[in-house]
Amino acid sequence: MKRRTLLAAAAALGAATVARAQAPANTAVPSVLTIMVPFPAGGVSDLYARAVAPRMGKEMGNTVIIENLPGASGSIAVTKVLGRAATGDMLVLGSPTELILAPATLQSARYKPEDFRPLAMVSRSQLALYARHDLPAANVDELVAWAKANPDKPLTYGSVGVGSIYHLAGQAFADAAGVPMSHVPYKGGAPLLQDLSGGHIDLVLLPANGDMARRVATGKPKALAVTGSTRSPVFPNVPSFAESRSMTRFTTVDSWAGLFIPATAPAAMQQAISRAVLAAMADPEVQQQLQVLAGVPLATPMQAPQLAAFYTAEIDRYSQAIRKAKLQPA
Repeated sequence: MKRRTLLAAAAALGAATVARAQAPANTAVPSVLTIMVPFPAGGVSDLYARAVAPRMGKEMGNTVIIENLPGASGSIAVTKVLGRAATGDMLVLGSPTELILAPATLQSARYKPEDFRPLAMVSRSQLALYARHDLPAANVDELVAWAKANPDKPLTYGSVGVGSIYHLAGQAFADAAGVPMSHVPYKGGAPLLQDLSGGHIDLVLLPANGDMARRVATGKPKALAVTGSTRSPVFPNVPSFAESRSMTRFTTVDSWAGLFIPATAPAAMQQAISRAVLAAMADPEVQQQLQVLAGVPLATPMQAPQLAAFYTAEIDRYSQAIRKAKLQPA
């Protein structure tokens, strides 16, 4: 009796195994999904991608990998992702620099912001003005006064590339301050911050986030001011530009980063990946990692219509900034 029971159980198990082997694969998601990061490994964009990737893979039952591809203000990475639109197996961890500014300022970037659809925002913050630790200025007013008193020592400011949001912000700052400044472009945030900490460049405008707060806590670099009319929760002791005497009205764009998929990717795949992204963003462990990077509590995730409207408004906002800065395609 026991022998017959064991044989029956073995037969049932074999039938189930065959059924699983013959069941069609889930074609709504690729077996391997790549999140393209347009900057070198180690930067904050890279860390954002690595925070959400494992949870996304768990949700979809596949493998999610990170690929870093810097260069040309991120347009090389974005172009590669767009080239995979038909298969839908690539996302980009994108910001205004790669998605909006690059195609407006680089002739080699042959795509439009509308070629991509946002799936989720992973960060959004105001900017802060950072300076090398030994620059003889503790705030914006002292910086402007020093620059005007030393015209033979023009300041340098860095960015993650020509036409990037930080190039735009740096140029706007130089114009508003009325002092000569030289732009030094880099291929990503990691080498930029390395040179700023080493004193090889003078200034940079970057997000006011947890990563930068930890760097400032070491004394290299230092934060001189935050953009906007209010102080940042990340830097409660750092004044805003509105509190200065010399640059009260200085404003610039905010910084954000999100996960984007080509708009023409298969609809079923877009929906499946979107669900995985939202599940990752709702995961407490992922939220904790992102919050540590941001330095502030995360904003409530936007629903699809709200997210689409936000992206459309940002395209218009940055397009106006480009025209105001008179940036021409190069």
